[in-house]
Amino acid sequence: MTTEPLWRQAVEAIDNAVSPAVKIALHDETFGLVVAVVNRARRRAGAHIERASRQVLHALNLPAGSDINRLLTQIAYVEREVRDMRKIMIDERQSPC
Repeated sequence: MTTEPLWRQAVEAIDNAVSPAVKIALHDETFGLVVAVVNRARRRAGAHIERASRQVLHALNLPAGSDINRLLTQIAYVEREVRDMRKIMIDERQSPC
């Protein structure tokens, strides 16, 4: 008969002690409300920090992440247009006149 390793016994003891309370908390409506409020607060704080950092970067005449994302989108659009125009030119060269 083999005995379980000490670490496994510790993990199972913690699991057995904590599991009932966690199951009750997860099924409680208050837990869901707390998670929703915390997520909303985190999003608002993140938006506030992003807005403040954007203003600081613009004051220093540096691009913010939103500026870079907009430029990357514009570059991708131009690359698609160039690719389409190149394809049209190749097709026109290969077609008999």
